[in-house]
Amino acid sequence: TTIPPSTTTTIPPSTTTTTIYKGPYIEYPGFEGSNQTSLEELSKQLPNLMLRIIELNQIKIINGCHQYGLSLNDRCPYGVWDSSGTSPDGTKDAEWSLSIWISNRAFAAGVAYDVLLHESLHAFSFTTRNCLKNSDTNYRKDAREFFGGEEYLVDALVLYYGGTYNHYRIAGELDSSEQEYLTGYINTCSA
Repeated sequence: TTIPPSTTTTIPPSTTTTTIYKGPYIEYPGFEGSNQTSLEELSKQLPNLMLRIIELNQIKIINGCHQYGLSLNDRCPYGVWDSSGTSPDGTKDAEWSLSIWISNRAFAAGVAYDVLLHESLHAFSFTTRNCLKNSDTNYRKDAREFFGGEEYLVDALVLYYGGTYNHYRIAGELDSSEQEYLTGYINTCSA
């Protein structure tokens, strides 16, 4: 038998570049950052109302594993809305108050946009905490009762805005009464 001559293959250098985030979030416990640029691009696709709420309230959108959420769930949650700036030990008033956290797990699972939409809708719900449905009914409280709690309300809002991934809701698509309810809630509390 003849031994074939050895061959050498030259692989051209990669032309892929990775953007390294160099902003203030890098110091936050749990910051992951490898999807920060992608997350910022995804956030531009949110409904106009969510974009307005994020801008008006200066809400931070962070690619990371929220450490207090991790401690509660024994795994990194896909996303967290943190209105009060909760530190890993559960204390409040960290510099990331009013923040949305989307983890690398959400990107790996292919649900990052819907999780971002879900968490931004928590921000919407938060901003409606003083909205009145009528002279003696708080609309947010009423909406939570109508849907069975905050997470179910927000999952319904995800469907309302065209999202498909729900973590809590098992009832399927919105029915006409739910659509009508959400339209009234949004129109009244976003004016």
